[in-house]
Amino acid sequence: MALDSAGGGRQIEDFSHTLARIDTQQQAQKDVFRVELSLLLEKLPEQVRIALNRVCDNADQALCRMDNLSEIYIQRGRKPEAIFADERGCKLRRELTPNACDEHDIALFAETFQGDDTLGTTHRKGVAGTLHRLSIIVHPTHVCAVTKQPRVIGVTARVGRSIHGILEKMAPILLKTTQSLLLIGRPGVGKTTVLREFARMLSEDKGLVVVVVDKTNEIAGDGIDPHPAIGSARWMPVGKRGLQADVLREAVENQSPDVVICDEISTKEEVEAARTMGMRGVRIIATVHGATLAELAHCNERGILVGGQTSVTLTDAAAAVRSDRLKNVPRRAKEPVFGAALELHEREHWIFHPCVKTVLDHYYSNELSAAESLTPGVRREVGVVPERDSFLYCGMCVRSPCSSLSNCSPCRYEYVYVCCARASD
Repeated sequence: MALDSAGGGRQIEDFSHTLARIDTQQQAQKDVFRVELSLLLEKLPEQVRIALNRVCDNADQALCRMDNLSEIYIQRGRKPEAIFADERGCKLRRELTPNACDEHDIALFAETFQGDDTLGTTHRKGVAGTLHRLSIIVHPTHVCAVTKQPRVIGVTARVGRSIHGILEKMAPILLKTTQSLLLIGRPGVGKTTVLREFARMLSEDKGLVVVVVDKTNEIAGDGIDPHPAIGSARWMPVGKRGLQADVLREAVENQSPDVVICDEISTKEEVEAARTMGMRGVRIIATVHGATLAELAHCNERGILVGGQTSVTLTDAAAAVRSDRLKNVPRRAKEPVFGAALELHEREHWIFHPCVKTVLDHYYSNELSAAESLTPGVRREVGVVPERDSFLYCGMCVRSPCSSLSNCSPCRYEYVYVCCARASD
């Protein structure tokens, strides 16, 4: 069976006619990005800044452009590197100079971090007026004689950017849902960028109170004033490690929000704070690190966000119905805190689970279910094939389920997993 270029699966919606308008908006945003990037580059050693401009001006690869700059890495004894990333998240490292960095290069950042009381716990600081971030690498057993603090041996400059229109380009349906939404993805795939766009677009609704709880001041920057990227949403910076759970509770008690947006739910206390907010009827849009919804469900602490997990013993008759014949199987323990989930596999490839409860119940029963594959301008239905501790996504199985899921052998066809046995029909 021949598959179209979008990767298979039944098409639900085609909104590609909006892409030209969105691309025009994003081109305008690039001018703002370049101005903010200059504020970050000013903090770099001169030789590194000159070398970076040279690499971008004389790039032998299309990826090595300033618009694709993701990180700059500087460490004693190491050659400085620039890391570039494209829309799919593919990375490329480029050495900037033939010489290794020394103590003088690191010392140039001292003024940026001077007087920051939170540096000892966060090891990071934002560049005021931008979304960029500087993170330090310290040597715990080498103490500076002057500051009595662990010696700084490296700095990583992380480039932050707002991308207006990313939700309209990828998934306008997400702006219409009223469920709490959990964003799942590995570092660098664009979760925080999507949060900013949620804050900006939802705050345009004058009937909603939107509050951003900023754990590491990445969503709205590290200045006194929030970055325009979050629109008119209220901003509550956290700043110090371990305080996000308290600020989440404070947001509910003091701001009367309809929507709370937060980054990186990772601790037991933060999970409990999110659960409490959900019980109070507050819609939450948050991120967690991970690959798929199924993997998150197996996490002891964060799994509670999607219903937790318990174990049950099936009868012989019930076990015989399952393709794996297992008798001791997991089951969802309670109602999920988040009704829907969005997996960010690449910057322009997302998988949307409109009902977390349904997809996980099917997963625990080793049964096929459905999800939505999101790419620019197109929304498609795909099958969710249970696999050990994870999911596979199959553009064919959603219409013609494989007779035995244990024998399904998916392969990668562009963005969506496709059943090999049926792709050749």
